[in-house]
Amino acid sequence: MRSNEPALRVPDAAWDASFSQLGTALPARFAAHHEGYRRIRPAFAPLVVSSGAARVMWDTTRTCMARLRARASRALADGSGSTLGGLGHPPDEASWLASMHTPAALDMAASFARADFVLGPGGPRLVEINVGPTVGGIGILDRYAEVVDELPGAAELFRSESPGVRLPRPAVPWGSALRRLVDVPPDGPRPRIVLAVTDEEADIPIPHDAAHYLTGQGFAATVARTSEISFDGARAEAGGQRVDLVYGCFTYDEVITPRYRAFVDAALACHARGGPVYVAPPVFSLLGNKAMLATEDGEQPPDEPGGVAATRLLTPDVLSWARAEREHLVLKPAIGYGGRGVVIGRAVPAEVWDERLAAALDRPHVLQDHVASGSLDLPVPARTRALRSGRRLPLRGRSLRGVPRPRRPRRNRWCRQRPPGRVLRARGL
Repeated sequence: MRSNEPALRVPDAAWDASFSQLGTALPARFAAHHEGYRRIRPAFAPLVVSSGAARVMWDTTRTCMARLRARASRALADGSGSTLGGLGHPPDEASWLASMHTPAALDMAASFARADFVLGPGGPRLVEINVGPTVGGIGILDRYAEVVDELPGAAELFRSESPGVRLPRPAVPWGSALRRLVDVPPDGPRPRIVLAVTDEEADIPIPHDAAHYLTGQGFAATVARTSEISFDGARAEAGGQRVDLVYGCFTYDEVITPRYRAFVDAALACHARGGPVYVAPPVFSLLGNKAMLATEDGEQPPDEPGGVAATRLLTPDVLSWARAEREHLVLKPAIGYGGRGVVIGRAVPAEVWDERLAAALDRPHVLQDHVASGSLDLPVPARTRALRSGRRLPLRGRSLRGVPRPRRPRRNRWCRQRPPGRVLRARGL
């Protein structure tokens, strides 16, 4: 990145008073599509990622995904199950995951990967890989882009940047990746895809928006509870109609419960008999296991600008070092979601940090370098507001192996700003 080029910024036209005034209308327009979106409260201004930062993220994602895929393959091939055990999976889960090991499964997992970055003083740092049922971000991002495009002044906002640049529409590459998994000729009927959800999430708007935007990509898409989906030999049905692709919208902690594990087993067995592909089998989760980012024996944590944030396994041998380096570390469970169990060392007293380290030895955790936070001024009606960091910047995979590749160089990239309370982690700007 050029030293005078900010990694993340607000587009110049967004500071126009008449345009920023529209910010008061955007949350209402967003929520008008579904009451459930009132909890999301999207912030107003889209943000621009510089070409230099984007280039680092493309390259880092490509390199990291190749490394993780190789490590996952070795872990699954380990017949003893000890490697999977070291990642936090008890013997029963390890055997279950190993039974799903195929090169195609790992290729598919990489196709649906999302790399999460923070923007620090040394450039973007990859801190996590999220793999699998990421329909939430897809539904929200496409809806956000659609609503912003409809705002008066949006055309001028985009014209102030690179020609042809628009907010991301993840449903486009997502639909393309899914179509490659469906055995339906291009001139045949619209492939039918069912998004399988838990009973607790059947009424939230996100999977329904994802289905809506997939329909726009040429699918006949629907959302169904697992109890509404049946398997018979090589045939899968939802609502009495045959489906060509089953997409499980489950996190790993949901899918290992007996009820949803039985559904996954039935879906995988149906595919093994020649039925539709089941997307997001639990083996996907290995690429998102935070212990997979940890340096292996003999490796040194990266110290080059950008790249992956230095990550180490928490073991008794490093406790003294971890206590001394509290201000510079973040403690994370190897298997975890939504920030649960994450402890930022500088945010807690030394005694609390010591207690959490000791408790974390009971199951796999990692220690990751903390990246210094920053803030970003945002235009809001009648005043300027500083955006404090909080959420990560996601970069979604686009190629067959999860390697994002822009079609042609562009001066910058658009990114949706996260909402207040769940805002973008714009670190070290």
